[in-house]
Amino acid sequence: MNSTVRNIVLVIVWLGLWRASVLLEFAPHASIWFPPAGLSFAALLVLGWRAVFPIAVAGFVSTAWIAQIYNEPLTVTGWFNSSLLFVLAHTIPLGLGAYIVRNEYRRNGINGFARTVLIFLVVAALSAMLTSFFGILAIWEGGLMTQAQPWLSWLPWWIGDMAGIIVLAPVFIAIVSWRYHQVQLELGELNFSLTAINWKKFVSRLVLVLGLLLISLTLVHHSQRIEASFTVFFIILPFLWIATTTSQLTTVFILAIFSTVLAFLVSQLHVIDFALVYQFAMITTAGCVWFALTIPTLMTQNAQLAQRVARDGLTKAASRGHFIQRLEAELQRSTPNSTCCLVIFDFDFFKQINDRHGHILGDRVLVSVTNYVSQLLRENDIMGRFGGDEFMLMFPATEFSEAQVIAKRLCTGISQLTIDGLDEPVTCSFGVVDCHPSEHAVSAIDRADRALLLAKQRGRRQVVGSAA
Repeated sequence: MNSTVRNIVLVIVWLGLWRASVLLEFAPHASIWFPPAGLSFAALLVLGWRAVFPIAVAGFVSTAWIAQIYNEPLTVTGWFNSSLLFVLAHTIPLGLGAYIVRNEYRRNGINGFARTVLIFLVVAALSAMLTSFFGILAIWEGGLMTQAQPWLSWLPWWIGDMAGIIVLAPVFIAIVSWRYHQVQLELGELNFSLTAINWKKFVSRLVLVLGLLLISLTLVHHSQRIEASFTVFFIILPFLWIATTTSQLTTVFILAIFSTVLAFLVSQLHVIDFALVYQFAMITTAGCVWFALTIPTLMTQNAQLAQRVARDGLTKAASRGHFIQRLEAELQRSTPNSTCCLVIFDFDFFKQINDRHGHILGDRVLVSVTNYVSQLLRENDIMGRFGGDEFMLMFPATEFSEAQVIAKRLCTGISQLTIDGLDEPVTCSFGVVDCHPSEHAVSAIDRADRALLLAKQRGRRQVVGSAA
């Protein structure tokens, strides 16, 4: 799509959304929600300064259209001045906000998604506030408002613009990304592909929230009481469930459809007197949804962090702390008739391997040997990295003699391994102990370490056991 066609499409869509919002006005120049604010924010975020011209054209056209709708006389000079001020009031705050959010996400990436969401919500509130304030001044300057109207319209205008940004801007970004694939690359791991949507879940959850919305609005329509209008806030609960159980794209599209239907039904069911309540319900629901969207990301990050803490990055063996924790738990529940055995082994002359062949080959040796050992371990056995080239093995509910047999098998098998880049065989020495019931982990490790030292002193490449 070339720039001319893109600009024409953007102008037409902007004006179409603007006209739809005008039909849902409940105060002078204030709609329940204002989709053009969301479109402008998305366009400025994706296209940058290239979006300013088509938004400006739409702003000039809409200003003239306002005068026609309200039957207000407007001179050419007044139209130009009012339009220019409106465009500046609309594009500068939204453009600055889009710039901040885009840079924030680029800096934080998916790992800082929670922080980006917070920045996005704060920026949306501030940008909408400034846009509405200066936009009203621009229209008032052109004579399209009476002196009393600005203060009646400012709060609804602000909330309507904010709803348009936080509810609809993500949808517009997703739509634009289908044509401009670099958007998804620039925004990192956020998946805007339609394949990310589970359509069965999408339809069922959409029907749920729209059904609850219809019940709430019908209750207000028949009772015409403000207390009944607050039932719409209960829909936040299923939205929190949706945000934590479906993809981000599914959630934002359901939220967008929900807000559009809400704005339409408020007008059609003649409950416009409670429009401000529904405006706040819309932005409150959207804010809760955005924070809920961070929960799966945070859970994934916590799981990854826990795995990093529990696993050695190179060999994938358990980390020292995690292994000792598991050993301590096993020792606490052991009995005289069911004890565990502990093995400590390290490589013979490993420093010489590093010195002669380099640390890259040394790492390859560690990985090859630990992969071999892990393949021979039983389901409940655990291998941990004690430090450097020293490793630990825990054999739960294992007799001392059986643990020695396993250690000897490992000792022989390791010496027969073939490792690329290494001519000489790799050997290891083993220290084996059976643990006392309720023995402290440090004590068991100390005894196993002394058995290993004895194996080294006896010439290496052997197994030394120390029975309790």
